[in-house]
Amino acid sequence: MEIIFKLAGIGLITAIVNQILKHFGKEEIASITTLAGLVISLLMVVDLVQQLFNTVKSLFIF
Repeated sequence: MEIIFKLAGIGLITAIVNQILKHFGKEEIASITTLAGLVISLLMVVDLVQQLFNTVKSLFIF
């Protein structure tokens, strides 16, 4: 559950910053912040998938 709240928080903060920057006419920086939020979220998910694979691997190795 914790990871879902973290990902939702990152998405919410990214969306707010994106809208603020677009309002002030900084579309390029808004795109970069959206991309940064996406990269951070993907890194979190990749870390969890890696932990999952390690756990599954440890179950089948004697």
